Formats: sequence, C-alpha cells, structure tokens
Amino acid sequence: MGGNGFVGMHFLRDLLDDERVEKVYILVRPKGTNSGEARLARQARKYKLALPDTGKLVVLEGSYLDPSMGLDRATYELLLSEVDIVLDAAGATTHEYPYSRYRREKVLPTVTLAEFCLTRRFKTLHVIGSVGSEVYKRRRDFFRGSFFFCGYSKMKFVVKHLSLRLSRDGVPIHIYQAPFALGGPGTAFRDPGMEYSFWNMIWHMVRQGQTWQSGATIPMVASDVLSRAVLNNALSAAPRVISYPVTPVTTAELAERFGLELVSWREFRAKLVRDNRFRLDEVSWRHPVSSTRRALARANFVRSLFPRCLPEILENIDKAATAPATTPLVPGLPAIDVLHANALNIRKLAKELPVTAPETGAVREAA
Repeated sequence: MGGNGFVGMHFLRDLLDDERVEKVYILVRPKGTNSGEARLARQARKYKLALPDTGKLVVLEGSYLDPSMGLDRATYELLLSEVDIVLDAAGATTHEYPYSRYRREKVLPTVTLAEFCLTRRFKTLHVIGSVGSEVYKRRRDFFRGSFFFCGYSKMKFVVKHLSLRLSRDGVPIHIYQAPFALGGPGTAFRDPGMEYSFWNMIWHMVRQGQTWQSGATIPMVASDVLSRAVLNNALSAAPRVISYPVTPVTTAELAERFGLELVSWREFRAKLVRDNRFRLDEVSWRHPVSSTRRALARANFVRSLFPRCLPEILENIDKAATAPATTPLVPGLPAIDVLHANALNIRKLAKELPVTAPETGAVREAA
C-alpha cells in the first residue's frame, strides 16, 4: 500500500531488486482512465526512479479502504494465501484535515490490515509511522493548536500506540517512526520540495540568516536509507517491533553549511515572528477580505511552524530516536550533505543560499 508515493516508490524499487523477494504485489487506486501501471510509470518518471524489470511486479487496482481491498474475490483469496509480508506506506501527507478524516483513512484500515495478516496465512504487517507522534507527552498536548499538534500528528500517535498494543496481543505488526524523508542518490537528491513542512522551515532559517543553538537535532533521513532500513528489518528472521530510522542533523551543522548565525531560541523566534507578522501593505484594497485572510494565514502558519515549544518537541523526538530499539543504519553520506544537496535542487531555497557555501561530495554528485 502506498507504493506510488515518494517513499513508497523507493520501497518498490528495493523490493524488486532484492533477491530475497519472489513476487511484489502493489495496490494502486484507480484514477480516471489511467491504469495502475500507467500511474506507477508516471510516478517513476516524476521522481526519476528506475524500477528494475525483474518480472516480479504485479499491479492491482483497488483501495485498502474498500472491502476486500476493492479486488475481485479470486484475487483477494490469492493474496490471503500467498503473501508473507504487508508493507503499509499509504496515507495522506497533508496536515490540513481533522483527526476524524485520518481515523477513517488510516487508523481503521490499520486494524483491517491486521485482520488480513491473521487470515489464512500468517503474515507480518509493517506500518510506516512518524516521529511526529512523539510530540504528545502530556494530556494538554492534545489541545495545542500549532502545526505539529494537528489531526495528522494525532493520527500518527494513535497508529503507533495501536500497533504496539496489537503487537502485545500477538499480532505480527511492526512500526517505523520515520522522520522527514528527503531525496537520496536514487533521485539525484530531489524530493517533493516545498510541499514539505521541513523545507519551509529550512527556507525561513536561510532567509533570516539564523538558526538556534540546540542540544536536540533535526530528524531526517534519505529515502534510500529509510527504504533499506525498513526492508532489512521486514525481511529479517526476528524483526523489531518499533524502529526509528533517523539520521539527524544538528543546528550547528546547519549553521556552518548554510552560513547562518547561531543565536538563542528566544532571539531566533522573536525575529522570525517580527519579520513575518501581518502587514497592511499585503492587503489588496480591490479584494480586502480575501487578501487579509491570506496575509493572516501566512503569518499564523509561520508561527505554527515554529511554536514556542519547538525545542521541547525536538528533544522528545531525540530521546525516542536514541532508544535501544533504533534500527542500525548503514553508514553513507553525512546527513548534512544529503540535506545540502537536496536544498540546491529546490529553486525557491537555492536562490537564498550563499554562493560561497562549501561544496561536498554529495553536492558534486547531485550536480
């Protein structure tokens, strides 16, 4: 599930290329007149990911939100009898919906997939979660209103703890608390770019010329590394129940690479809010209501991206990601090199970067 998304395409490529895997079934939602194969090919072109032609791939048109996954009975029975591992990377990537929608589209289907894995043939279920679920530590956190405490994060929190409970009850379910997944060598360090909240945050830091001193790190990982970590765990003889495939970057590394000034969190946020406050010159007197709404939404979004409790959020993620259950990751390019190479491929961000930024091996390869 979710095989035609950015991260899912990496999983699909590595599954097809792995000698331990005999056959790969991918479920793709039908859309208009485009077939599942056509949608998959278009996504591969979009992300510049070459899918190996190994003869293993079987594309099925359906949806895990529908009974029997929207498949005919014979095909569904075949999956029940033949599949050993279910990889769930599906779900919305936008943060704008209420929890009720995510509950319907992600939480309840997780239970359905767990039932599928216990039917006919014993299968293991591997669910891609998010370190965003680590923001909830106290009851009052569920009533916060910033970007990090939205319905999407609530859904990730529920999926994590639901999975852990199911695992304790004997369901073969495993969860991966993934961070921001960036482009890696497989996409020449290109990812969805400014669609990510991550890159919006980096853009504001670069534009302001500052970041803050912090003992906590920024959670991220190249999608290539994330894919290998998940598949190696899923295909192992004794997969971990919960894993944190994170290759973090420090704010000090970010400051050095992008030529930013390191200041205190209070100073950084005060300047950020001041520079991005609502201004009357943003109001169009031909469209006063709509332009005012847009300007207020922009100012509120910036404050929401950098809530006062952000250092505490990052510390909570840091503590979780260094727990004993962390998945060992194969050493590769330094995380800051991956971040820098991706940044150079994002036009809006690249034009804000200093021309004299040090060139790295990752940057040279991306160029």
